[in-house]
Amino acid sequence: MQKSRLLILVIVGLLASNLLLAGYIIAGRSDRKKGGHERGGPPHGGPRNLIIERLKFSEQQVTKYDELIQWHRGNVDKLDEQIMQLKNELYSTLNEQPDVRRRDSLIGEIVTRQQEIEHIHYKHFEDMKALCTEQQRPAFAEMTKEIAALFGRPPHKRERP
Repeated sequence: MQKSRLLILVIVGLLASNLLLAGYIIAGRSDRKKGGHERGGPPHGGPRNLIIERLKFSEQQVTKYDELIQWHRGNVDKLDEQIMQLKNELYSTLNEQPDVRRRDSLIGEIVTRQQEIEHIHYKHFEDMKALCTEQQRPAFAEMTKEIAALFGRPPHKRERP
C-alpha cells in the first residue's frame, strides 16, 4: 500500500512538472509573437514589422515601404554575393605563393563593397524617413538611436576549441 501511494505521488509530481514546463514553453512562444524578443534584436516578425509598428505606417506607406525593402535587399544581396566571391578568391590565395599586393587588392575590393552596402543602408533609412509624416518623425528620430542594435546581425556564438 505504501509503495502504491509513493508511486502515485511520483506520477502526479511528474505530470505537474510536465504541465508547468509545457505552459512555460507556450507562454515564451506567445511572448515572442506579441513583439517580445531576445537579446535586443527585432521580434520574430522582423525589422519590417517592427518599423511599421513603431512608426505607425498607413497602408499606403506600407506599400511604399515594401518597395523600398525590395530595392534595399536586391542591392545588398548583390553586393553580399560579390563579397563572398571575393572572399573565396582571397582565401584561395592561401594555397599559392604569398602575393601581398594581390591579397591587399582583394581585401580592398571587399572593403569597397562593404562601404557600398553601408551607403545603401543609409539611403534606405533616408528614404524611410522621407515616407514619414511630421507626426511620425519623432518616432523615427527615437528609432535612429538604436538602428544598429535593432537591425545589425546578431553576434556569433563562438565556441572555444
